Amino acid sequence: MKLVLRFLKPHWKMCLLTVFLLLVDVVGALIIPTFAAELMNQAGRGVDFDTLVLTAIYMGVSALIAGGAAIGSVFAASDLTAKVGADMRDALYKKSLELAVSDLRTFGTASVTTRTVSDITNIQTALVNTVMLVLPVPFVFVLSIVMAFRLDWAMGLILLAILIVIMIIAVFIIKSSSPLFRKLQKLLDKMSLVLLENITGVRVVRACNNEDREERRMDEAFSGYATTSIRANRKFALLDGISFFAINILIILVYCLSGFRADAGMFEVGDILP
Repeated sequence: MKLVLRFLKPHWKMCLLTVFLLLVDVVGALIIPTFAAELMNQAGRGVDFDTLVLTAIYMGVSALIAGGAAIGSVFAASDLTAKVGADMRDALYKKSLELAVSDLRTFGTASVTTRTVSDITNIQTALVNTVMLVLPVPFVFVLSIVMAFRLDWAMGLILLAILIVIMIIAVFIIKSSSPLFRKLQKLLDKMSLVLLENITGVRVVRACNNEDREERRMDEAFSGYATTSIRANRKFALLDGISFFAINILIILVYCLSGFRADAGMFEVGDILP
């Protein structure tokens, strides 16, 4: 993480722009349902048509601003990750020129190739996913909890409890998956090494009639990587399932509680929508 931050530092202006656009997108995504709920409440109260039109205009303007911010954040995140990846590859190339022959033999050709091509691409993918998917999560959490407590304290407590449970489960799964991803890097190096040896030494393998032995080596390398990758992906699939289950439980609780509170006149029917 420190390494990524070091390469992000020269592009701090683009980072700030990306965060700002994401914040605008999140605010717009949360405020649009609020305007929709207000429209329903106004229609139920029988307000004049001009008030309804004004609220609809507010909702449309919010949608346009949020949509523009969403498009801008995608372009900003793509440009940011591309620049970071280019800087990393340039730094890695310069560092490789400083290494001695003994250092290159220690690392191995397969490891150097993987670090140069695959790892930086993975870092770029992880960075853009973090910016677009992970970074907005704290904004959504905070704004959702604030809006829920503003509407009704019981709704806010339910939402806060569900979010805490999801966060605890996510931290546990991510922490248990970290060793698997470190193991995947070693298995990827081994897989690249075996594949490179078979490509460069194909004539020797055929001359010595070692095709069956090399096929077994490749099968072991590829199957080891596949098994570990499946285990890691299953953990994250479990996290997705638990998250959606918790969200559905939250929706059921909100509808049940909202029905009683709306019947008691504590808030209007349209307030259930956000």
